[in-house]
Amino acid sequence: MTAARGLNALTKLTMLLAFSVLVLLVPNPAFMLVFVTIVMVAKHFFDTKNLFTRGVVAFGAMIFLAQILFNHAGDTLLRLSFLTITTGGIGSGIAISGKFVCLVVMSWIFVATTRPTDLSSALTTAGMPYRYAFLPALAMRYVPTFQFEFASVRDAQTTRGLRLERNFRGLVSSIRYTMIPMLFTAMFKVNSLASSMEGRGFGVDSKRTLLHPNRMTLTDALIAVSAVALSAIVFLISAQVGVDLFSALPQ
Repeated sequence: MTAARGLNALTKLTMLLAFSVLVLLVPNPAFMLVFVTIVMVAKHFFDTKNLFTRGVVAFGAMIFLAQILFNHAGDTLLRLSFLTITTGGIGSGIAISGKFVCLVVMSWIFVATTRPTDLSSALTTAGMPYRYAFLPALAMRYVPTFQFEFASVRDAQTTRGLRLERNFRGLVSSIRYTMIPMLFTAMFKVNSLASSMEGRGFGVDSKRTLLHPNRMTLTDALIAVSAVALSAIVFLISAQVGVDLFSALPQ
């Protein structure tokens, strides 16, 4: 955890983009299983299990089941009166749900190990105008804030007697009774932030000096280049294997 926080924010951003592109481009389900395992191990190492992780995994499982039920491409593995399981359904289920889980969890690891001020400083030091470099840092800054607000809204609704069932109807009720208050809270915070930035003259000057410039070191550059090279190598290997689930498995 400490080593990850010590890396330059641009290095971690480059790693996130390289691995995200790799996850999106690799079609082989066997490789996707390996990616999901690595990402979940990294998530467990950098942050303890929480409701966010369980929600992402549960939604990924729903995507997998949907592909099993409605995708009947490939060879038939099991046929019942109401269910047909095929190799294409399993393969596409693993690939699509794996992409979703990997992308979301990798982004969460990046947010958990990167301070917004470090990202803004690194982007500004690299030459990006500070008005644009401030935007991703601002988005990261309010992730924990809205998590806290969401928990507060749910606690308030529970105190008022709201009981949400663990089914589709309960999910719709949760969106109805928690998302609308969250929307008003978000709009209030956005208006307050805009007024504060305007009062401080944000964006008046084209350049801004930094108290602590965040420059990339040689180690940061080597790690970033290695991440891009590793992604390219893994993609080329997966392209040679093909897209069949069973072609990448040992015979």
